[in-house]
Amino acid sequence: MLDIIIISCGIIYSFIVIFITLGMFRLPKSFPVKDEDLPTVSIVVSARNEEHDLPKCIASLEQLNFPKEKLQVILVDDRSTDNTYSIIKKAAQQNEHFIALSTENAPENSLRAKARGISWGIEKSEQEWVFITDADAEVHPNWLRHMLSQVDEKTGIIGGMLNVKPVSFLAIIEQMSWAYALPVAFGLAGWGRSFVCVGPNMGIRRSVYTKYGGLQNADFNIAEDLALFGIIESAGFKSVSYLTQSTSIQLNPVSSYKHLFSQQRRWLRGGFEGPMSLRLGLVLGFGFHFSVSLLFIIGLFFTLEIALLALALKFLADLFMLISQKTLLRKNKILRYFPVQFLYILLVMIWLPASVLINPRISWEGDGYEINYK
Repeated sequence: MLDIIIISCGIIYSFIVIFITLGMFRLPKSFPVKDEDLPTVSIVVSARNEEHDLPKCIASLEQLNFPKEKLQVILVDDRSTDNTYSIIKKAAQQNEHFIALSTENAPENSLRAKARGISWGIEKSEQEWVFITDADAEVHPNWLRHMLSQVDEKTGIIGGMLNVKPVSFLAIIEQMSWAYALPVAFGLAGWGRSFVCVGPNMGIRRSVYTKYGGLQNADFNIAEDLALFGIIESAGFKSVSYLTQSTSIQLNPVSSYKHLFSQQRRWLRGGFEGPMSLRLGLVLGFGFHFSVSLLFIIGLFFTLEIALLALALKFLADLFMLISQKTLLRKNKILRYFPVQFLYILLVMIWLPASVLINPRISWEGDGYEINYK
């Protein structure tokens, strides 16, 4: 009986992954928009104690291939205790289209962490399209031109892919974790499901955001990107998501394994602040992953040949998804890290949901924010 269950799980898993992967090829292709067709744009970056990574982010924003007269870059310091605000202020002095802000001057509200800085930046923005990225991110020179290539008057939110620089073993783990999780969302978007844009790489219509009260009136604790998506979707606007090289951004890796695990726990718990359909999807998805991963590992001790066959099916399906991602994003070196992804995901799909259930306390590692769900 255990043999049948394990091999059935392997077959079902493979079909699901292949179906999702094929959806990635159905997404729209981006292209560079001509200068005369470009709208005016604001970019908001909220930073807290980011003196190490922020200069690289600012340098990439300075190198954007976008008309300066149509671009406004808003850098927000969220009460940092290092040199972040000095870096922001210097960037604004050197670039006429940059603005330096601090949440010290923002009206008091219930918003915390990144949401506070983003809200203050959007409030001070002047353009219809507001793009959001992180202080530890570096954008592609053609990022905005390509992100705006498939939008129309019905588009309310735009999303692109993330990639972590593989500069250490920890960074490789983080990179491959993104490379596994995000294609699931992109693939489902290719089949017509709404795509929940991720915080470091998204754009929203400011008029819709303002009309519906913004983040201050949204019901959330952790996932400000999910809250932004909910605002736009509830207003009846559509999302556009890309899986192309120019619409992707590079993230600098987190500083420690503790930070990485804290981050992943926060993402999972934050997902449950979304609509019922997303919560159900998370329960089914992580429940299935947890069960499959546990069964495969148990099977290695009780029915070795069948467990190895099921793992081989999973291996091939995951490899197909990664090869497809490599093709779409032109990430030529990513396949060399596949064994790390395969083993890490197999284990984390057991640890992560169990961890969130056992310990509901969620923290922003290094930022001093914490939420205790009861």
